Amino acid sequence: MKPNKYILALFLLVGFFVQAQKLKFRLTANGNVAMNVKVINISNEKTAVSDGNGEFSIEAKADEMLVFPSEKYEYKRFLVDESDLKKEVIVLALVEKPIELDEVVINYDVNPEDLGIVPKGQKQYTVAERRLKQAGEFKPELFVGMVAGLSIPIDPIINAITGRTKMLKKDVKTERKEMHFKKLNSIYEPNYYTEKLKIDPEFVEGFKYYAVEDSAFIAAINSGVKAKLDFCLVGLAQKYNQLHATESK
Repeated sequence: MKPNKYILALFLLVGFFVQAQKLKFRLTANGNVAMNVKVINISNEKTAVSDGNGEFSIEAKADEMLVFPSEKYEYKRFLVDESDLKKEVIVLALVEKPIELDEVVINYDVNPEDLGIVPKGQKQYTVAERRLKQAGEFKPELFVGMVAGLSIPIDPIINAITGRTKMLKKDVKTERKEMHFKKLNSIYEPNYYTEKLKIDPEFVEGFKYYAVEDSAFIAAINSGVKAKLDFCLVGLAQKYNQLHATESK
């Protein structure tokens, strides 16, 4: 029975370390504090607002995404890393929104296949995917053959040791979310969110980033079936509106 007790204690210890903890942040913009900026942890739906010193605290753990919807600043998102859990204060810089002019939006994407640069059907990699592929991934079997003068690729080993591969994987994850965001903009008009989904105009951009983090949304948009995507967005909008309604009380 003793070994079982040790195993139970180990599981409890592991569970303790993966618990979300209060992280302290300080927001700046052009060297000044950024006050009254809303932040949402889209994983656990916790919210906070920066105070007069640009500071706030929020519950979060590694690999959770924080988003900062604001009328004054560019929309920002922050993926919590293991190293952030050890910091006393995490300082983030926001970018003030420029004065917007009338713009022309082109919804048609010209790809390399259309231009005849690459053959039809050939696997195409995004910038982040190409960097990750070039870096390679470290695997134990790479050591096989280090005898009889045989050589092995050294870049994947260096990348694994320095953590660069982990960083590149995070870039790929972020890039895919940006692609989903762009696709979402090409499918729905701005008034769809305010009239059909009943989302406050101030929070429309925040809702889009909220949606692209949801696994059900990703499956729906990748399916190419608009009816499925419509149904998914209606459910997410109800949940998102309830979140803001609870916060305003």
